[in-house]
Amino acid sequence: MFRRNILKILILLSTGYAIIRMLHWPIGFTFFTQLSNLYVAAVVLLQLLSGGRKYRVLKYSAAVSIFITFLVYLFVLAPMMPGGILAAYRQDHYSSLCLHLITPALTIADFFLNDADGVWEKKHVFAALIPPALYLVFILVLGKLGVRWGAGKMVGPYLFLNYEAPAGWFGFMPQTANYTTLGIGVFYCIIAFLLLFTLIARLFLSIARAAGKTSKTE
Repeated sequence: MFRRNILKILILLSTGYAIIRMLHWPIGFTFFTQLSNLYVAAVVLLQLLSGGRKYRVLKYSAAVSIFITFLVYLFVLAPMMPGGILAAYRQDHYSSLCLHLITPALTIADFFLNDADGVWEKKHVFAALIPPALYLVFILVLGKLGVRWGAGKMVGPYLFLNYEAPAGWFGFMPQTANYTTLGIGVFYCIIAFLLLFTLIARLFLSIARAAGKTSKTE
């Protein structure tokens, strides 16, 4: 039992360290990174307290979310940080490394090694789309309430959600791209992320299904 739960314990330790290190920055908890890490930690804690392999669909959903966190930070956000990728991962005494690399890696490993069995149905893909949908609603509400990010220059925590940039919701103005906007309408960015979440969700589902079939034939 302990061997099966060791990855879950490591996930809680990694997430716990990162969250404690970021308490000085409350608005950070409006970012998908922090919220996806907290989502993973909550699911893992539920699994540990239940003493079994429950909440596997939730774990699947959380694994997809945090894998997207890993991908977007590595390929989009970290390269734009002052000092480059390595400096981006060293932020807040390496809490960024925990949030964007260590916890995602542990979560993916734990899901496929311990929780993927039974998460095979296509309808489970919709479970993976619920967190980003809720997050988008959350950010839109905060924006309407007057919350601003990036030294008050953005109406969203990420440049691809900043609908007050020149490209707005439906524009295409790559010449305006900077640290506050991609120069692409937010609507198109949302569609791109929806497709990315769906692709990753289906990929995870296929891997889980293949692993389950393999284990049954051994």
